Amino acid sequence: MAATKPYKLDLEPQKRNVFVTQLHARDDEDDITQIPVVREPGHRLLESSTNTRQRTLLLKQEVETDKVDAELEAKRREFKERMEACEKRRIEVQKKQQRMKDRVSKFEKFIEENEVKQRRAIQKYQQEVRLRAMKKSELQILTEQLEEIKQRHRSLQKLLAQYKKYETYLLAVVEAMPEDYITSSEDKVKGLMMRHRTLDEANKDLLSNLNAIGDEFEATKAKLDLLKQEDNTKKLWYNSQLAELKTLEEQKSGKNQRKEQNFLLTKDNLKFKRTELGITLMAIDNIYEKCRKEKSYDLPADKVNIDDKLKHIEYHLKEREQVAYIVQTDTGTTIDSFKPDSPKPNKEKQTKSVRVKVP
Repeated sequence: MAATKPYKLDLEPQKRNVFVTQLHARDDEDDITQIPVVREPGHRLLESSTNTRQRTLLLKQEVETDKVDAELEAKRREFKERMEACEKRRIEVQKKQQRMKDRVSKFEKFIEENEVKQRRAIQKYQQEVRLRAMKKSELQILTEQLEEIKQRHRSLQKLLAQYKKYETYLLAVVEAMPEDYITSSEDKVKGLMMRHRTLDEANKDLLSNLNAIGDEFEATKAKLDLLKQEDNTKKLWYNSQLAELKTLEEQKSGKNQRKEQNFLLTKDNLKFKRTELGITLMAIDNIYEKCRKEKSYDLPADKVNIDDKLKHIEYHLKEREQVAYIVQTDTGTTIDSFKPDSPKPNKEKQTKSVRVKVP
């Protein structure tokens, strides 16, 4: 910072300064400079005062500028010192961080080794726990089996004591029975028991067969009773049917006798009717033959049924009547008996139209 220059302040001749404390006028007011009471700071007065010179203000500004520059320089030195201190602290912190990283890496390796050891120990502990549980369950099962075997042994001992008398009895029986009763064997008691078992099974088979035969006999007897009942029922039904058939036979024989009597009574009447029927059929055949000759029909009388013959005859007669009516109309003869609507033919030429049902 540049050295401060000496400043010199030039002022006008001073007047006597008097503070006004009285309100009344004075005689010597012309020679007195009145200074009012001012409450503003000095720099504001210098800036706002019209009597202050520009040089004074400039000097004042330079003083303030030098002061600010000095403060700024001091702040810069302080900032530089603080930055250097911060850099030193940063370097120390980095060193500490590096040392911490080294320690952490070493500690991580140690932790990893401890974790591996811990996992191995946990696995081994779990295996030991499972193995202990398995052994414990096996021990419990074996203990239960041992208790069951002991209980069975006690029950077998009781049975042995209970069946001891039967063994004594069997030995006495073996001594009393003949020698050739059982085939030669090392243990005659077992042979005797096998013989008894065989006989017992044979007895059971015979009893079961007897029961089966008895059941079959009962079933057969029940079937026989049922068949007898059915046979009796059928006999009753057949007898009732036979009685009904006999009644029908008697009724039909009576009807046949009455029909025979009626037939004998109506036999002569039937002969007369047959004769008339034959004459009528012969007359129809003769008339049909005459019509066939006039009209030149193809079929003879023996190959045409009675209805067709009668139709041909009727058609032929109608044609004859129409011809006669036309002739009479042309000649002027008016005879009502020859009209087609009310024909009255002669008795000689009269022909009956007969419809006969052939049986």
